[in-house]
Amino acid sequence: MKKISETDLAKIVNDRTMIDYLDRLRMLATSLFTWKGLDDVAGTGASRFLEQSLYENGRACFVKDDELGFLALKVNPSDKLNVYNLPTKVMAWSIGYNKQYNFDDVVYIMNNELEKPTMQSLELFAMRLYETERTIDVNLQAQKTPILIEGDTKTILTLKNVYMQYSGNTPFIFGNKQFDISNKLNVLKTDAPYLIDKLDAHKHQIFNDALTILGIDNANTDKKERLITNEVESNEQLVTYYLNCWYKTRKKACDEINKKFFNGENKIEIVLNKDVMDLLNKTENDIINNRGDNNGEIYDYN
Repeated sequence: MKKISETDLAKIVNDRTMIDYLDRLRMLATSLFTWKGLDDVAGTGASRFLEQSLYENGRACFVKDDELGFLALKVNPSDKLNVYNLPTKVMAWSIGYNKQYNFDDVVYIMNNELEKPTMQSLELFAMRLYETERTIDVNLQAQKTPILIEGDTKTILTLKNVYMQYSGNTPFIFGNKQFDISNKLNVLKTDAPYLIDKLDAHKHQIFNDALTILGIDNANTDKKERLITNEVESNEQLVTYYLNCWYKTRKKACDEINKKFFNGENKIEIVLNKDVMDLLNKTENDIINNRGDNNGEIYDYN
């Protein structure tokens, strides 16, 4: 088995950290809404597939195929646009399916008014989280090994082996008389500052900004001090506006589906997964109960 170099190992950890943060944010983004009843009329997995399509492509569609029945599919505009910049024809597609429809024969579903994929924004947040997380890792390693080792070219391999034992938490490092360590190397301290607490706070702020974009309340997720009422209310307003950006286009599409294909009967509903959001936003007891002095009004979520 080929030995992994430190450079290759760092690249692997870099890639996995980036992917991990992107997957975490994706799971949150695609768990906000459920298309209640959609799986019943369009097949098992339709609701999940629709949210994934909106996340990746910013648009999707609901169609009635002559042979397969109702389907929730990915979609691309086809042919020219009308005066309102909406397509006159669309190409509905998925694995093993590709069919053109007139725009009026489908329900065109937008992720938001700009038809922007959620993924584009969250990739930026994932990148920032990855950079901060890996900086924390480097800073932590620097606390354990805040040194530079200087030696001659003849002993470089020995010095690397000694350092690997040191960085690998070996409690004792043994040498022999032939390797006079005092004459072979110099150790220079770098005195790396401890920044983990500041970086961790920065990381949580980035994550909270991502939650705000998704419409998930986060005013109380990191603060254990008292929360001022207007500070929380201001954040709640912004969260509500963002949440509405995702919700209103889905609600409009849901109403159009019921009107166009089910004679106005509410066969399909768009449901905000409030239980998930409540779990994400549990207020810690010490935030509510620890009232301290009276420099400001405490915001009580209860």
